[in-house]
Amino acid sequence: MIYQQRYVIKKLVVRDFQKKYLATYLGLPWAFLQPAAIILVLWFVITIGLRGGLGHGDAPFLPWFICGMIPWFFIQESLNSTSGSLLSYSFLIKQMYFRVGMIPIITLITALIIHVFMVLLLMLIVMLYGSYPTLYWLQLPYYMLGSVLLLMGVGWLTSSIMVFVRDMQQIISIFITLFFWLTPIIWPHTRISGNMRYLVDLNPFFYITNGYRESLLMEGWFFENVKLTIYFWGLTGLLFVAGALVFQRLKPHFADVL
Repeated sequence: MIYQQRYVIKKLVVRDFQKKYLATYLGLPWAFLQPAAIILVLWFVITIGLRGGLGHGDAPFLPWFICGMIPWFFIQESLNSTSGSLLSYSFLIKQMYFRVGMIPIITLITALIIHVFMVLLLMLIVMLYGSYPTLYWLQLPYYMLGSVLLLMGVGWLTSSIMVFVRDMQQIISIFITLFFWLTPIIWPHTRISGNMRYLVDLNPFFYITNGYRESLLMEGWFFENVKLTIYFWGLTGLLFVAGALVFQRLKPHFADVL
């Protein structure tokens, strides 16, 4: 399906990219300045305001922190853009030749392009702090693939529901805020023990953000934690199938509502 419409998808990805980043005066730099501003503010609060109150082990704080923030920015942007994608591209829904299921994927690809550049910048920062490329770095495409499939399923689910329930956008915003603080991004997961640890392990976004840290800094393989890996892919598969089924079930009614 994707291969058959690859030329249309390519044109729409370029259009979406231009709409988001090239339609403003500053243009593409906004894709990097906004995350950089958030990182700097949180870094100042944690290192200066809390004076290192959120310990992070042996790794230098800044690369450790950014290794968690970069995948989170991708997750956040993808959740926001895919959930509202059908509303943004409503003019395509009545086009009989176009597969509507591609619309959330288009916005996801746009977010992924920026994410790849952010990951390259992240690698440079990590190397500047003395951590040089190892075999563990080869895991990054694996974690990217996992995040893309997870977000694709969630994107199909939320975008199809938002056509009928516009409050979904506010729900997504609350969801993103809650999971930002519940995901060990600015605090180390090693501080959680006992039954409370399950709250962290059951969070699929933790698998992604922690995977980036283990690949670039902590030198850990994804298959070393078998249970967590099985759980993540089981949940990802479930959300992917559920999102696709809900999307297909609601798709015939999109044109009537939009």
